[in-house]
Formats: sequence, C-alpha cells, structure tokens
Amino acid sequence: MDKTQEEIYLLLFRAWKNEATSNNIGNIKDRDNFLKEIQFLITKIKESIEKSQKRENVIKRINEKTLENTLYMIKDFYNIRSEKILNLCRSLQKIDEKFLFPVELDYYKQLYSAFKGDSKTKKYLLASIENNNGISHKNEEKLQPNKNSDEIETRQDLIKQINSNSNPVLETNENLIDTNGNTTKKQIIKKKHDVAYILIRFTKSIPALVGKDLKIYGPFNKEDIVRLPIQNASILIEENAAIKINPES
Repeated sequence: MDKTQEEIYLLLFRAWKNEATSNNIGNIKDRDNFLKEIQFLITKIKESIEKSQKRENVIKRINEKTLENTLYMIKDFYNIRSEKILNLCRSLQKIDEKFLFPVELDYYKQLYSAFKGDSKTKKYLLASIENNNGISHKNEEKLQPNKNSDEIETRQDLIKQINSNSNPVLETNENLIDTNGNTTKKQIIKKKHDVAYILIRFTKSIPALVGKDLKIYGPFNKEDIVRLPIQNASILIEENAAIKINPES
C-alpha cells in the first residue's frame, strides 16, 4: 500500500464525515482501492494489538480504541448510505450508479423497482376507488426515518474529536466503546415496531410493492398466496385485488 495508516484513517474519516453531513450520496473515487485500503488498515491495527506486550499496555489500549472507532465509522458509513438510497428510491429519484459500490447497486435496483411498482399499484387502486365509488383518496402518511439523537451525538463527538487531533490514529473517544467492545454512554438503540401480518390470496396480478415493514414483496400473479403486513393487505382486499385466507381452513 502506498498510503500510511494515518492517511487511510483520514481518508475513511473524510468519507464518513461527508456522508454524515450531506444529503447526497458521496462519490468515492477508486472505490475498489478504498475498500482494500480500509481492510489493510484494520489488519495492521489488529497486528499491532497482537504484538503489544504487557509493558506496552497503554499503546495496546490506544490501538484497541482506534480499531473500535474505525469499525464504527465504516459501519455507520454504510448505514448512512443505505438510508439515503432508501429515501431516494421511496421518492423515485434516480441515483447515478457510478457513485455506488457493487453491493449498493443491487440494493438500489431492487428497491427502485419495488417502489416504482408500488407507486403504480397505488395509482391503480386509487383510480379504481375514484372511478367506481366516486371517493377521493387521502394523502398517505409518508414514512420518515427516525433520527436517533444518540447516534447523531456520537457522530458529532467523533467528528469534533478527530478534527481536533493532530494525530488522529493515536487518539480515541473514551465514551464511544469500552475495552470489552460494549457501547457505553453513546450506545445506539434501534427500536423495532411490531408489524401484524395476514395471509391473502391474489385475485389479480399485482406489481412488486414495499410493505409496511419496508420489505420488498412481489410481483404477484393471480392465485398467489402470501403473508403481507395487514396495512398493505387491507388495501388490496378492499379493492378486490386479494382475499383474506383463514390459516385454519
């Protein structure tokens, strides 16, 4: 590798900071080498930890904290990008594919196709309501990602801490992760909302849709049987596109 560990660490930090502070998908130049360099950095830090002797306990701890911060940034980097891709697909906005990593490209294509199909399904169902029943549809509540204040605080603290250090590889955030690898004061908690499901059989062919649980379902053919979130299934049942099935029968 041509870059030093400090240079790769700063490269990751800048890429992560850019994603955390911008609404756009970051354009990572030379994406293949970017991933290889991050892997090289992680490997070197782990080697330094393994080589540390008891008398070098301070150096070992510094390297452990540096590794933890590095792993946090790379994980959060991908989480932020995934959230951006989801939001852009939900609003049916195209993303320049050259900005995406290969794994993100597959994720983007599937999501965009599903949301596009879901949009067509909604238009079909709402048009059916208006044409057949003379009822105007209500605006659906848009799904907005919950901003986790602890996660934002963690990012801001780490950004300030790294910006203020002349040698960022040898400086760490004591409140980020403890020596046992457990998050402490800045622990990130993800709340999962329960979603109820029912079994339905399709009476019409329906394009792919995005469920209330944000999973991609479909496309479906007539007579297909599937378990869907009750919010999605109810719309299909009301518009005679599907019927509810009793599992016991």
